[in-house]
Amino acid sequence: MDTIALFGAAGKVGTRITNALRDDPEYRMLYLEAGEAGLARLREWSIEPTSTEEAVREADIVMLAIPDIFIKAVATDVVPSLKSGTLV
Repeated sequence: MDTIALFGAAGKVGTRITNALRDDPEYRMLYLEAGEAGLARLREWSIEPTSTEEAVREADIVMLAIPDIFIKAVATDVVPSLKSGTLV
């Protein structure tokens, strides 16, 4: 079973991915959001948000469903700490 860390899980694109993969038994999902509104939406959906530290430590796959203007900053912060072989 692959573990997927979904950054931006409650945004426009992230919501679609969340809905598509949430109940898929082939994946363990880790849901990340940066803002309070996104965190609140995840909790409304009965999804417990994951910390960046846990996501970086456990992810086999990282999906960046975030606005383009944030990709460089998030990737710069996250990618160096990922385990070898993690797909972004």
